[in-house]
Amino acid sequence: MLREAYHLSDFDFALVYIEKLDLFYVFPVDVFIDYGSEIHLVEAEKRQRKPRSAEYRNAWELISAKSVSKESCVRSPVKFPEAGF
Repeated sequence: MLREAYHLSDFDFALVYIEKLDLFYVFPVDVFIDYGSEIHLVEAEKRQRKPRSAEYRNAWELISAKSVSKESCVRSPVKFPEAGF
């Protein structure tokens, strides 16, 4: 089965959950797309260097930062007429 590649406009983040370790990865869409067809998440302690995915482990702050930067409107209270509706 041939599948179409994801595009930057398809979503903002990909969430990957490793149930066995109760661990989440939060990948921005551009990073997720760069991985291609497979992502290997190595959680072994005995590594000479950290995998590039390590910075996205439980990186919930990425979602918060993105949502704050997307806020472009200022909310102001709306007054409704005192008369009945």
